[in-house]
Amino acid sequence: MPKLIPSCGLLLALPLAAQSLYIPDSNATAGTCNVIPFGSSPNSGFDQERYQCKATVADLGGAPGLITGLGFAPCASGSAHYDSIEIIMDHQPPGTPLSTTFAANLTPSAVTVLLATNYTWNLVGNTWNEIGLQNYFAYDGVDDLVIQVTIVNGVSPTAFHRDVRPRITWFAATGSPPPTGSSSNAALKFEISMLGARLSTYGVGCTGSNALPPQHTLGGSAQLGQTVQMNVGNGPASGAAFLLLGFYNGVPFPIDLGSFGMPGCLEYFSPVTTQFVLLDPAGHATSSLFVPNVPAFVATLLWSQFACVDPPANVTGVTTSNYGRIFVGL
Repeated sequence: MPKLIPSCGLLLALPLAAQSLYIPDSNATAGTCNVIPFGSSPNSGFDQERYQCKATVADLGGAPGLITGLGFAPCASGSAHYDSIEIIMDHQPPGTPLSTTFAANLTPSAVTVLLATNYTWNLVGNTWNEIGLQNYFAYDGVDDLVIQVTIVNGVSPTAFHRDVRPRITWFAATGSPPPTGSSSNAALKFEISMLGARLSTYGVGCTGSNALPPQHTLGGSAQLGQTVQMNVGNGPASGAAFLLLGFYNGVPFPIDLGSFGMPGCLEYFSPVTTQFVLLDPAGHATSSLFVPNVPAFVATLLWSQFACVDPPANVTGVTTSNYGRIFVGL
């Protein structure tokens, strides 16, 4: 059974309490659908975007906490893809209106919580979808929170539910964001998670000899004292696979494995451990990860992926799955 490594001191100055905050409300099925800032169909004119919105100190309960998750509510299901996506968070003095100058709403202390290339976000409609933060943001409990999203060559199968709160936006078919954007009252609804356990999957697998990509799913719970099930399906019947686990999936990942004889396959993170698993006649296997009931493990972020042994599939004889995000929380 794989083992976790405790997180390193992130929580020393913060209360150990998990909560989910919804701005402006928790209804993931309501609100007009809008394509900004996550794109639309190819060549729609919404391919490049920059977007800023905010949560007020009142929205966030006026208490400090560690922001470990960010979710949005798509209007339908499907897979969105971005050549690159960046999300930044920062504090802003309470009650300060958003400036139409993007840089004026950020400070040198802004934190990049997601920076990814070749990014596929698999969406389930009319529910909250975690976008998969790589880093955390220590919210001070006093200020407002500014969120900036920037995408390059974004394609989304769906719009997202919005409200009537302020936003600053820029979008175009090509080009880079200018210094200023346009102000309107159509910011997306969103979820802020503080230390809540989360399981989510991203990316795509590469096609195996059965004409299907290995499919990785997660089940169970990443709360302390619970067990996470890491599943793979669509593998070779009665074959074998390796479960890969790691703690880092930033630049330069994902790595294209085509030059290693695995066309279309991607390595999504740096593995630190592997586990050999046998697949059943349906090409399925499950590995379990027990999360110790120890507070030091809270805020541990783990990435998971399967590599299937499949000699007919390509020169190397290996295919890879999509990948999972396992956030250990309360």
